[in-house]
Amino acid sequence: MKQSNCSRRRRASAGFSLIEILVGLLIGMLSVIVIMQVFGVFEGNKRTTTGGDDAQINGSIALYGIERDVREAGYGINTFSLLGCSLSYKTTKDTKTIKLGALAPVVVNPATTIVPAGTPGTDTLLVVFGTSDSPSEGDLIAAAPSTKSYPITTAKSFAVNDYVVAQPAARPTPCDLTLDKVTAVSGTTLTVDPGDSTGLALGSMVYNLGKALVVRAYAVREGNLTVCDYTAYNCADATYVTTLDPKVWVPVASNIAGLRAQYGRDTSGIAANKLSGVVDVYDQITPGSTTDTSGLAVQCAWARTLALRVALVARSGQYTKYNAAAGEAPSTSTAPTWAGTASAPIDLSGNSEWKNYRYKTLQTTIPVRNMVWQGSQTTAQGGTGGC
Repeated sequence: MKQSNCSRRRRASAGFSLIEILVGLLIGMLSVIVIMQVFGVFEGNKRTTTGGDDAQINGSIALYGIERDVREAGYGINTFSLLGCSLSYKTTKDTKTIKLGALAPVVVNPATTIVPAGTPGTDTLLVVFGTSDSPSEGDLIAAAPSTKSYPITTAKSFAVNDYVVAQPAARPTPCDLTLDKVTAVSGTTLTVDPGDSTGLALGSMVYNLGKALVVRAYAVREGNLTVCDYTAYNCADATYVTTLDPKVWVPVASNIAGLRAQYGRDTSGIAANKLSGVVDVYDQITPGSTTDTSGLAVQCAWARTLALRVALVARSGQYTKYNAAAGEAPSTSTAPTWAGTASAPIDLSGNSEWKNYRYKTLQTTIPVRNMVWQGSQTTAQGGTGGC
């Protein structure tokens, strides 16, 4: 009996046999393999989900910034007397002399001398609006002005440091305007700088654009949506674009692969000078350009531009590798698309590795409400009886 108990104790203290250890190792190795496979699938799904989310967030931020500005576009410059005129002024930071081709709410693909082209296959935008509470119809010049003084009827609606534009009673041809800044208000007289009384007389008008005239240029460059403050810097300066100076062309959203935009235009009732206020067509025909065959006066063509349709293509920040030898391929073989691609297709082929990213296409139509609200202006406001 004692011998049997001793034998059992010796066997118990001998540990696992070699076969038992090998079986345990095999089970452990199989478990590790299964866990790694599950982890790999999980990580792939995680990258897919987070990559799509990143693209959605980046695109939403970028689109919100553009939409916010376009909704204000045209404020203070929607009177017929100003629409489509050029505007000259000096920037506040680099003190360069600028001449905008057209005072208009938003211009799609302005001349590259105004907004240099962005990433190939993308559009650029120029948005303009004022910040004054004064009526957009302007203030009457009550007496003959001097070079730097404008005697007006309601001086109390102006303040020092307001930006103003003075224009003859009859819209000049060509319509080239200069931006002035109010340096003093005395009685009924505005003192302005630089000031120019050429062509101004009794009956001319002074338009108040407020203390913060907004002129912003948007472009996609190096994978970012960038914006430039055109009142502070000459955004067209090649030095700023070549070096992509971040204090001038400020990145506002990362991983943006494409920007496309179209005007929403009312093309009904042109022969009768009567617009309907409803968008009939979306295209990239800029009013007053060589492609504009409507026959309308430039101010009427801008008055009929009632909306802006915008599409943004955002991509994930995660680069995904594929092993072609193992038969792996991207989950998609076609580029993102959006409605209306006939005049503004989305093409990502400029990046040979575009298929290694995930994309989100975001689209919205933004009413240019300051054009919608002004309607068909009367002759007294500088129009021709309607558009």
